[in-house]
Amino acid sequence: GGDLEGLAAAGYHSAPDIFSLRLLRAGDHRRMLADASGGEPALAAAPVVIVFASTFWRNAWKYQSRAYRHCFWDTGTMLANTLAVAAEDGLPARIVAGFADAPVNELVGLDGRREAAIVCLAIGHGSVADATPPITPLTAATEPLSPSEVEYPAIAAAHDGSRFTEATSAEAWRQKVAATPRPAATGAIQPIDSSVLTAPRAITAGIRRRGSARRFARSPIGREQLGYILHEAVAPIPADFYPEASSGAAGAALLGDIYLIVNGVDGVAPGAWVFRPGDGALELVREGDMRGDAGHLDLGQELAADAAVNFYVLSDLEAVTGRLGPRGYRAASLEAAIIGGRIYLSAYRLGLGATGLTFFDDDVTDFFSPHAGGKSVLFLTAVGYATPSA
Repeated sequence: GGDLEGLAAAGYHSAPDIFSLRLLRAGDHRRMLADASGGEPALAAAPVVIVFASTFWRNAWKYQSRAYRHCFWDTGTMLANTLAVAAEDGLPARIVAGFADAPVNELVGLDGRREAAIVCLAIGHGSVADATPPITPLTAATEPLSPSEVEYPAIAAAHDGSRFTEATSAEAWRQKVAATPRPAATGAIQPIDSSVLTAPRAITAGIRRRGSARRFARSPIGREQLGYILHEAVAPIPADFYPEASSGAAGAALLGDIYLIVNGVDGVAPGAWVFRPGDGALELVREGDMRGDAGHLDLGQELAADAAVNFYVLSDLEAVTGRLGPRGYRAASLEAAIIGGRIYLSAYRLGLGATGLTFFDDDVTDFFSPHAGGKSVLFLTAVGYATPSA
C-alpha cells in the first residue's frame, strides 16, 4: 500500500516463521490492484491491501481435491478476524473478490496453479495511488512443502473455471450482483433477541482465546448467547459481491442461509431450525432430539452430538452461479466461512468453545429438506461449553 509510519510503501509477505514482514518488491502498487479489479476505488485509496492466497498442496496432501474448499474456509475465518479487528479500531475495510487473477498473482509472486490469490482486503482510507512501478518477476527462493507434491486436477479446474482474464470481466461481474430470494416462512417462529447481551470480552481477547474445542459438555447455553452469536454472524459484510446499498446487510443480500441443530439451548426446543436474519427469528424445520443425527452428519464424530448447537451454512449454488457466474462459488464460499469465523469469535468472546467440522454433504442437505432442497452445505461450526480433552 502507501507509506505508513515506520513502513515504506512496498509489497510484503507476512512470514509466520519469523512473525514479521519480508520485502517482496518496493513501491506503491495499489493502482495496479485497482486496475486489475476493473476500477474498485477501495483498492486505490486504502493505505493497506492484504492479498489472501492459498497453496493448494498445504491441505491437499490430506484432503485431496476437497482441499479446494479449505482455501475458502481458511481465508474466510482469517477475514472474520481481520474485519473484527479493523471494526474495533474504527478502520473501514472492503473485501474485493472480483479481479483479474493473473496480474494479482504476478504481483505477489504466485504461479496461479500451485498457489493462487483468493481475495483482496482493502483496509483504511487515504490518498489515491497514482502510477504503478513496473512489475518484474519475483525470484525469491521458497522452501518446498514436501519432497514431492501431487497435483489434483479438480482443484486446478475449479479455480481456472472461475478466473477472470480481463479487468473488464471483474467490473462487469460486480454489476451483476443481486440479492438472493428468501423462501416464505413455513414453520413456527421464535424471535431471538440479542440486545440484552453484550459480549464481555474485547475482540482481541476473543481472538487470543480462540481455538478448536475437542470436547463439549452436554450443558445448555443461554438463549441470549445464541441470539448474540446469530446477530454477530449476519452483521454486514463489506464485500463487492453484495449490492452496494446493502453491502451484505442482514436479510436478502446474503448468499447463504444459516441452519441449526439445537441440542441444548435454554428456551429453544431441540430440533432443526433455520435463522431468518430479516426477522431476527428462528423458523422451526423439525422438532425433536437430534443429537444422533448431528453426530452422524459430522462424519460420525461425537463433537456435534455433544455440542449445544450446530450451525450449518447452506447456499443455493445453482442460483448464485446463475447470477454471478462461476465466480459466485468463491463469493458464497467466502461468505459461509466469514459467517463461520464470526460464530467462532462470538462463542469465545462469551466464554464458550467452538470448532469447525467437515460433513457428509448430501446428508446435510437431505436432513434439512424439503426446506433446504437444492442447497449445498458450505460450512459447519459446533458451539458449546468446552471441556478439557482426555
